[in-house]
Amino acid sequence: GRRRLLSRAALAAHYRPGQKEGQVATSAQRMERGYADSIEGSGWVGFAGIMLTLVGFFNIIDGIAAIADSKYLVNQLLFSNLHAWGWFFLIFGVVQVCAGFGVMAGAGWAAIVGIVSAFFNAIAQLSWARAYPVWAIVAVVADVLVIYALVVYGGQRTEG
Repeated sequence: GRRRLLSRAALAAHYRPGQKEGQVATSAQRMERGYADSIEGSGWVGFAGIMLTLVGFFNIIDGIAAIADSKYLVNQLLFSNLHAWGWFFLIFGVVQVCAGFGVMAGAGWAAIVGIVSAFFNAIAQLSWARAYPVWAIVAVVADVLVIYALVVYGGQRTEG
């Protein structure tokens, strides 16, 4: 019969050195190798995807609160009015959530959208800085870490 050729990664996922041909590794053995064979920067890319999604949801909540004239937000913005910033953060939050899920799925476009959205979010957070300085600083730091992760490791989707 004709044998199928398997890649080195496929063989490593199923076989362990010292096993006989045809013997399949246990899930515990595969999980043990899964940590040792991880792709460099995959943790940073996962972090970036999760943070983009989280910040996107926060921006959606802030946008809805601003549009609904919530007492949660103070109308002491650097420029424009609260309703305009509310719509901006609502739409921008949806873009960030989509980019975050795309980064976690490994989509190439998502890394670029993630970098751009994190950059503009860091700039936009300065509009809240007068009313909420601690939140603005935390958001800017998170955006800088997301940009770092996606610039340095965002294109590395596979081994080799």
